[in-house]
Amino acid sequence: MMNLDIRKILKIITLILLINNPAFAQTKEEKRAKYVLLNMQQDYITCYAFYKIGAEYVRKTKGEPSIIEGIEKSSDTSLKLAHETGEIIGMTSDKMSSKVKTEIQIQLDIIDNNFNNASALLEKYAQTCKNLIENKKERISFWENKASNKFK
Repeated sequence: MMNLDIRKILKIITLILLINNPAFAQTKEEKRAKYVLLNMQQDYITCYAFYKIGAEYVRKTKGEPSIIEGIEKSSDTSLKLAHETGEIIGMTSDKMSSKVKTEIQIQLDIIDNNFNNASALLEKYAQTCKNLIENKKERISFWENKASNKFK
């Protein structure tokens, strides 16, 4: 018997292939899959920006190199996943770069370009980003539930 996770992954892959094939009209399932992927990509981009800004804050405050290294690793992971997800949905590298730059600016605006205000970002993004990196299946389920309600 096929594992439930494997069936789910195969279903997502099939839907992704259909989304990128213009010969097929978008079904409800295809719309849901695209919605999930777009939102997951935005989550990864948001977390990438959060971690990049966080690493810079720790660096400027002469924080422990091991902490900076850990934060940088999380930012690298987030960016890698954002690009992988973007490639699946056919997004160009330029479009992905533009989304990253926009998100970094949004977060810098939140702290008024002052790293001493970084606690505002911690409150807003820390737990979500930690959970996203450690348990992306939970976040995928979150977006699948939202997609099911949006595309009935």
